[in-house]
Amino acid sequence: MCRLRERAVREEDLLGPLTGAYLRWLFGESLSCHASGILFLSREGGFFLKAWEKLGFQACLKAFHLECSRESLGRALEEEDQGEAFFRYLKGFGLQGRVVLADLGWGGTMQRMLTDFAAARGMDLSFLGLYMGLSESAAGQEGSPPLPARGFLFDAIKAPPCPGSRHLYTPEAPFIGLFESLFLEMKGSVAGYRILAGGEVLPERGVCEFRTGEGALLPEGEMILSLQEKALENLKGDMDLTPGEAFAPLLRLGMEPTTEEARRFGRIPFLDQGRVLVLARPRSPLFYLVRPIRLLKDFRESRWKMGFLRLLLGGSRSWKGLYDLCRGFYRIFQRKEKSVNREKGTYAS
Repeated sequence: MCRLRERAVREEDLLGPLTGAYLRWLFGESLSCHASGILFLSREGGFFLKAWEKLGFQACLKAFHLECSRESLGRALEEEDQGEAFFRYLKGFGLQGRVVLADLGWGGTMQRMLTDFAAARGMDLSFLGLYMGLSESAAGQEGSPPLPARGFLFDAIKAPPCPGSRHLYTPEAPFIGLFESLFLEMKGSVAGYRILAGGEVLPERGVCEFRTGEGALLPEGEMILSLQEKALENLKGDMDLTPGEAFAPLLRLGMEPTTEEARRFGRIPFLDQGRVLVLARPRSPLFYLVRPIRLLKDFRESRWKMGFLRLLLGGSRSWKGLYDLCRGFYRIFQRKEKSVNREKGTYAS
């Protein structure tokens, strides 16, 4: 058992070891491929750039925060004014040739969109993704090449699933919402780009789920900022940790939270198609006893499955076995639902 698992998780251990180990790996991989620079993507990019600078890597290889989202990149590909604005924004970083894209990762959608955009605009850019993790979709569809990318924690390109199978479980899946939320900046997602009078391009942000209508930061946002600050204060780039050891504190919190941790972190908000929900807030067992379909629906919508089960059932035991069972039942239910919708001429996503 690794040394980080041998003690209770401290707040400074939640993000610090993993961030330091990931960026150390990112630094080595970027140098080996002779990258001209690094672009940290999305709403996690601000935190990773601060950590990159804190570790002193900026003096050897320049990194920047590319403020973008799937929505903003989609608009840049489809709308002429947004395309021109994003072209100026991307060109302003002054990068050419091999450029590394870095963020939490998963399927590599934004890398594909950036590749298409650069090709359409004739830009001298080729992208290599170096992510925290890569899911099955990064391996590409049948007949298409896999994404030029690598994963730190898990990598479906290096170890593709059996033909016709799907990933049923990856290390972050039961608490993907918690995992992503802890790295976010306290600004809304990028919705588009606007060219100012002086020629500067301004990324325009949408609603931030961590702020009130008046702009005040919610307690959950303050908690995340505190965790990030503690991680930066204790950040080390020379920690001799394997990916598994660096991930262990977050894995313990995500998979085996105490009831108090589930209450505290389960209140973290997230946006779902314009609605502000929370990571884990189940109803009572009695409510679900006569509404099993509602349990499956609420379980599906929760972005922290293990926190959901801990708050629902309490206790101190691990609920991973029950999680696997619930997920299996939901997949059966989902297949039946899609079959019915096909017969009706519709399709449920």
